[in-house]
Amino acid sequence: MAGLILNVPYGSPFLPKAVHKRLTHTEEELRWENYRLTDPFLLEIVKKAAQPDPAAGPLSEALVKPELNAPHRLPNARLVSYPYSPLVADPLGLLAKDLGQLDKPEPCLLTKGALEKNLPNWSSAEREFIFSHCVKPYVDQLVAAGKELLAQERLAILVNVRFFSHKTYLHDHRELPKPQINLGLEEKLTPKGLATLVGHVFRQLGLWAELDFPLVGSCVPPEMAAWPRLKALGLAIRRDLYLDEAKARLKPSEGSLVRVLRTFFSLLGQELDRVSDVRLRRAFPPKAPSNVIKASQMAQAG
Repeated sequence: MAGLILNVPYGSPFLPKAVHKRLTHTEEELRWENYRLTDPFLLEIVKKAAQPDPAAGPLSEALVKPELNAPHRLPNARLVSYPYSPLVADPLGLLAKDLGQLDKPEPCLLTKGALEKNLPNWSSAEREFIFSHCVKPYVDQLVAAGKELLAQERLAILVNVRFFSHKTYLHDHRELPKPQINLGLEEKLTPKGLATLVGHVFRQLGLWAELDFPLVGSCVPPEMAAWPRLKALGLAIRRDLYLDEAKARLKPSEGSLVRVLRTFFSLLGQELDRVSDVRLRRAFPPKAPSNVIKASQMAQAG
């Protein structure tokens, strides 16, 4: 009845040789750029969380107090990830928006990275080549996943999974306490009730969640934005929940985060099922009992 598209747009630090040669960064600077802009650790965590739990039975009907260690059955899900570093191209424009290079997210080429060092000034032909060979296949994969799910399910939700640091984030230099979970709302595609429920679920799981802080909004490819049965949500996770940022090593708490996300994905799918069922009942309300006594019933009565 409902499906999830789990999208990880910044999970790969891979740089093709042709792009690597044009960058003026030292190898150390490139490592720092990719460390601040990408997170393969998070991609692996989402992959694990998206795997079915073999011990799972029927979905629990209680959203009031979800149990972290209880087995959860995942909804129909597709995992999509961008296979390149955003130093090649920013496939959704979310980082470009964070860096102050765009007002509204859309696929683009970054002009500077997290170190504020200039990136290559590509020609029009080079830009077209990068978009057609790097960004377009990824967006096409997102669109295909959405179409496949909506051919099978009544509703689907695109969840853009990202990360942020508990320290100052990219161009945001404010030293403010940051929540553990950031929920990004997409205009017209994130129902208020869904956002409230998601925040409630994370609070019940013992995590501090905020709407649109420190990251604001999310993004849906234009090809998908007009689909009436598609919803969207941004899910950003504070990095120190699973990573020792000083040593760039996973913490032992990684397994706990996998269980948290598996529980969250399960309950999110369950809520979409509920919304879908309500919509279906409204579209096809049960017929009122007829006041006409059928002839066969009259004959039996006689």
